Amino acid sequence: MPPTWSVVATVDEPAPLVVAFVLHHLESGAQEVALFLDGPNPEAQDHLSGIKQARVVLCDEAHWAASPRRRRPKLHPGRQLTNANIAYGQTRADWLLHCDCDEFVRDGAALAQELDGMADKHLYLRLQVAERVYLGPATDDLFEGGFRSALEDFAAIGPSIYGALAPFLKDGLTGHRAGKGVVRTGLPLVMGIHSPEGRPPHKSARTPLVHFDGLTRLHYMIKLLRRAHEPPTQAPPRHGAPRIEQFGQMRSLVDQPGQARDLVESLKSLTKTQQEALRALDALDTRPFRPLGRNPMADDLTVTAMDRALRARHYDFLQAHAPGFLAP
Repeated sequence: MPPTWSVVATVDEPAPLVVAFVLHHLESGAQEVALFLDGPNPEAQDHLSGIKQARVVLCDEAHWAASPRRRRPKLHPGRQLTNANIAYGQTRADWLLHCDCDEFVRDGAALAQELDGMADKHLYLRLQVAERVYLGPATDDLFEGGFRSALEDFAAIGPSIYGALAPFLKDGLTGHRAGKGVVRTGLPLVMGIHSPEGRPPHKSARTPLVHFDGLTRLHYMIKLLRRAHEPPTQAPPRHGAPRIEQFGQMRSLVDQPGQARDLVESLKSLTKTQQEALRALDALDTRPFRPLGRNPMADDLTVTAMDRALRARHYDFLQAHAPGFLAP
């Protein structure tokens, strides 16, 4: 029999996106999606309640009290790791992918084929990340655009492609380039954010993981600002210098929402010249992507609806730190 794979994610996003994430991966061939809700999301729970392959857990006080840590980790990554390892111990699938709600396996059949060819020595398959970029004027299409890949020699060629924006990018991406691991189950492994702890032997996949690092311009603005306001810790920085530069720049623009949006636009959009340069380097995929599955909330998968939901979901945070971002 071909190997089976499942997905685990800890999410705090509007219901239409959460439902799209689950349905896409089930339609792509996942045996199960273990979904840990980082906060109440009754709409998502309602829409997913009749799907046996969707195991939805609300991370309330009882959940954290029963978890290995016996308490709720302060930072989101800590909560992700706790939940990923709970799922790793419970899954019946042969392989488990840990990813975020803004990341989608592009081709589930190709993933299954790659897993079927994995040698025993490989303990996880590393999915390469392809980051969404806008290729033209803004529309109301939540999933518009193409996907750029990391550039190995970015230090040398990045400034010629991105100019003054190059310091904001890590190897040509605004977000991570580490990808995500599909981990062999039934072993004494500890799940990590991007790969198992200790990075055991792995194989790099041809199958990409498409990353919508900000489903809308506002989504990205809020994402950066929330990271900028995370409580300090004694741990080493978990973000690289380019990402930290983005946080600081966004925080400096909280009273200038127009300029904040312009910053996101410049980071997330490619000019025609940039598109040509990346095509020449085989680092731009212009094929469109749409989540699979019949989503009962499909009408809300628009930029307008997403932004409205984000302003409601993060109202208290925005009112306290960036009230100008609340205006449409």
